[in-house]
Amino acid sequence: MQHRTRTSLRDRVAIALLALGVGLFAGLWSDLPSPRLPGKMATTNVASGSFPPVTYAIHRAETRKALLMQAAFDRIGFDLDAVAQGYTSVPRVLVGSLPPDLDRLDAMDARKTLFLRLLLPVVLHVNEQIGADRQRLLAIRAKMAGGTPLSADEVQWVLALADAYDQPDAEIDALLKKVDVVPPSMALAQAIEESGWGTSRIARQNNAVFGQFGQVASGDWDYRNFASLTEAVASYARNLNTHRAYREFRQARARMRAHDGELDAWELASSLHRYSERGDDYVQSLRSIMRDNRLEAFDTARLNRRRVATIVASLDQ
Repeated sequence: MQHRTRTSLRDRVAIALLALGVGLFAGLWSDLPSPRLPGKMATTNVASGSFPPVTYAIHRAETRKALLMQAAFDRIGFDLDAVAQGYTSVPRVLVGSLPPDLDRLDAMDARKTLFLRLLLPVVLHVNEQIGADRQRLLAIRAKMAGGTPLSADEVQWVLALADAYDQPDAEIDALLKKVDVVPPSMALAQAIEESGWGTSRIARQNNAVFGQFGQVASGDWDYRNFASLTEAVASYARNLNTHRAYREFRQARARMRAHDGELDAWELASSLHRYSERGDDYVQSLRSIMRDNRLEAFDTARLNRRRVATIVASLDQ
């Protein structure tokens, strides 16, 4: 991977690196750990649930039918109401795709609940990876502010992250505006709006739950095809975090961080008028979805970390 020149970062650390006798060689890159990059994250099949503290297995066959997937979530105790009220965390179950018969669930409430159960863990997982990179970036900024020289590993990590987020100068403060999470309620609302609660053909067949377009082999533009829901959500987050059309979203998010550190999904939704040709009407639709389904309750949800309640979502069984 070739890196563009980033004068600002290197100017700030060059003297310190030279003082330490650290050389940056062309072959160094291959031996260094890379940051978790949006759209390139591996999908894990290990999940942690809250109750009961025993091991269960979700087999691949259970992900092929909506009713079976619904029963599997019931069996592992994934209760959306309990999550919304803060009584329990979200099990680490990353299902690869939506059940192909999701649109044939008779009860609308059941369809909605299953869609949220399928997507919420994935959104939280992607946010967790972005959040980990953000925390490391904040630590590096604090280190630089304190006058401590960066290691070669840290410099290369920042450069790689800057490449991933299309930030040519690798300036830390500018990068921090991009390396940040998307509020779950906003992500869920957009997925609901774009996929019709997961019932659209492109959502069920292509995992394109956010209606993203891309160029196909012929050069034409069409809906993108994603290998998994995790890949689709990661691509969506990267889109909001890098595309010039969503600069207003990133600026609003950065102001919220600077003010009190908390993100207000309801307010941030107003910055998404360029996501759709419907403009402000699209924003109003998102807010209606958020309000009517009380999605903001999920903004404080967290993935469970308890190892004693491991749920194995195997795609091979």
